[in-house]
Amino acid sequence: MQAYGRKKELEILNRRYESDTFEFGYIYGQRRIGKTTLLSMFTKDKKNLIFYATDSADIDILESFSATLNEVTGSVGVYPNWFTFFQALDKYVGDDKAIICIDEFPNIIVGRDGKRKRTDFDSNLQKAIDLLFFKRKFTLVLTGSNVSFLSKEIVDSKAPLYQRNTFSLRLDKFEFNEALLGLKDVEDNLEKAKLLCLTNTFPYYISLINPKKSFDENLDNLFFNIDAIFIDDPSKVITSNIITSGLYASLISHIAEGHDSVKELATNLMTESAKISKYLKELLEDHVIIKRNSFQNSKNVKYEILDPMLAFYYRFIRANRELIRNGFGKAIKLKLKNAIEEFMNHAFEKLCLTYLEYLSKNMRLNDVYTSFQSFAFKSLTLQRTVEIDIVAATEENILIAETKFSKQKRGLGDYKRMLENSTAEIFKPYKNIEFYLFGANGFNDAILDVKDDKLHLIDLNTMFNLD
Repeated sequence: MQAYGRKKELEILNRRYESDTFEFGYIYGQRRIGKTTLLSMFTKDKKNLIFYATDSADIDILESFSATLNEVTGSVGVYPNWFTFFQALDKYVGDDKAIICIDEFPNIIVGRDGKRKRTDFDSNLQKAIDLLFFKRKFTLVLTGSNVSFLSKEIVDSKAPLYQRNTFSLRLDKFEFNEALLGLKDVEDNLEKAKLLCLTNTFPYYISLINPKKSFDENLDNLFFNIDAIFIDDPSKVITSNIITSGLYASLISHIAEGHDSVKELATNLMTESAKISKYLKELLEDHVIIKRNSFQNSKNVKYEILDPMLAFYYRFIRANRELIRNGFGKAIKLKLKNAIEEFMNHAFEKLCLTYLEYLSKNMRLNDVYTSFQSFAFKSLTLQRTVEIDIVAATEENILIAETKFSKQKRGLGDYKRMLENSTAEIFKPYKNIEFYLFGANGFNDAILDVKDDKLHLIDLNTMFNLD
């Protein structure tokens, strides 16, 4: 994976490294979110040692770690227990500034499935921190893809390492501007937009894109060719360690098809709502799905898949894998053409939301909005249903955005519709309303001539040139 972006994360890690005291922290996030690449960028030109924890028995991991340490110390044999290993590690580092990383730390404690009998690794690490490492100047980093386990471990007062860490860093997908760096060699903006609709800002997926090929060619290479990346090994598309079989897989499949409420999922899967809620909670904790409340209606909860590539796989590919393997990919893709276009239109809405989040975080909107949502309601004033793609609000200000991923330019009618929607009774308490109109293929002269400081016309050139 190409090393770029992660400027904020690197600043945090380098600040810890430059400290004159022992630093201990966690870096965690979904599989293939870029933890290994970040570590590579962080450890470059610094004394470092990385231990890779496989999903193996405790004694096998100790043997592997011993071999890694022996390579740099010249020692031989396996350390008899974890504390003697940490003593040897402490002696190796001494008073040097260095980075020691234990990659996929949860594998040692509970295994990949989270069900293994807990080992004594973390209690011995706690002992080593308290008796040995606290006097040193090196940085110890534990990484992991088991997001729910590590999130709980950090705040669990009964966990051996509780309050021993000096920092923690949850790694999420790229910021919008960082994703653009990964696709900087894609010259055509419409092609770039299509690719971003599919990858959003996930580093791993962006790394799989061939910028010299068209969107359709990339889509074939990822999904529809007989040698497509996600056909022979579908686990590549799963950015979570959570089990994606049984009810988990059924839930993801149904959410990908647009069934987004507990009631609807329970009905379709013929399962009680309580069980559905339990499984959804686990998928939420592992960042497979996200929960969106409708604007000003916390009871109207909808679930959607966070990762667009995963959503695409479960919507279109999972049931057709064997046919695609047997050479029917082109026919399947043609059959799904309209549904894929619908998927891309919705994915463009999510991409616009990601763009607005980036602007808000960097204080480039009229206010700092922290939550962007879709909204649909029946207006008594307008005597019709009002549907808004994206809405965000603070105490006094509100932002309304409409997105469209079509070949047609947006026009004056789109603006007038937004103005009319904004007169609905629910928007009366807000002093200021800002309108963001997104058009993948730009705008016609009539709307370009509108003089309204509250109207922001966002085409692809604007989205992809942030300076």
